[in-house]
Amino acid sequence: MATQSLLNFYDEILKRHPSEQTAPLSLKLVVMNPGTMGSKGGLVVDQLTAPDLPGKITAVYDAEDSSWHLHTSNVHRLHIDPAAANSWFRSVISIDDSHIKLLKEDPVSCQWLVSTDSHWSRDQRHGRQLGGLDAILSTRGRFLISTPIEAFSFGIQISRNLFQYFGADTEIVTPGRSLTSDGGNRISLLLGRPSQMPLDADHSFPIYVDKDKGLVVHNSYGRRTSYGFEDGLGAIFLRPNAGETLEVVIWGSDISGLRHAARLLPMLAGVGQPDFVIVGKECAWQGAAGVRGLGHFDSLWNITDRSVVLQRR
Repeated sequence: MATQSLLNFYDEILKRHPSEQTAPLSLKLVVMNPGTMGSKGGLVVDQLTAPDLPGKITAVYDAEDSSWHLHTSNVHRLHIDPAAANSWFRSVISIDDSHIKLLKEDPVSCQWLVSTDSHWSRDQRHGRQLGGLDAILSTRGRFLISTPIEAFSFGIQISRNLFQYFGADTEIVTPGRSLTSDGGNRISLLLGRPSQMPLDADHSFPIYVDKDKGLVVHNSYGRRTSYGFEDGLGAIFLRPNAGETLEVVIWGSDISGLRHAARLLPMLAGVGQPDFVIVGKECAWQGAAGVRGLGHFDSLWNITDRSVVLQRR
């Protein structure tokens, strides 16, 4: 790392002025998780149409009309970073054959007007909320762990694992006590019926627990699947929180189901996990074959049509 040739290389790269960079004639961007992917050539992908498939952008510069032509695949939302692409993109670009005129505050300096309207991000999945179950690891503060007394040992084990793998700080509380930390992602351990631990009482989320029907899942076609309070049934899934934070819910109809679900809490980032997993007691001897359902949430926190939700056995 400190050879003379390598030091010379560092000096050459670091001394380059940004104005020396020239725009490429073409570029290609492939994104699996927009939450962990930055800008390439000023192009930033905010959301994917199908979160379990890669998003692709191919940009080609047309010298005749001095414009860029962008072709996208599986990209739901994107934006152009003015700081990185101010000198590259002109007043008109083409995205999938649709011509878009970019507003400029000063045509001479090519400064773009920047919109501060972030209304779309209030109800949609974005930023650090993107990704599979391992997105819970992208926290800006300490982990907040809520657990009932009956499952307190699970909360202790999760806290110990987070500290062992990441040196992470955690706060553990039981129901009835408020969490004093803020800005961190939350891990909620839930056991049994909603009367014991309320879970989405207004049923606004596609996965919830009903006091009579048990675990209920709404798929993308509006079909409802309920599993009851079976022995060994468990689930782990993401839910949105305020301020671009996340909550991972680990629920079990009994201690056995909670144990199966808690084992799926990720301790390694970038391993391609789903957003939700529903496990049955069969997981004890069948492993992955005992899974009742798994899949992803789209940008509106609805279950995608490529997810798998098996009927009650």
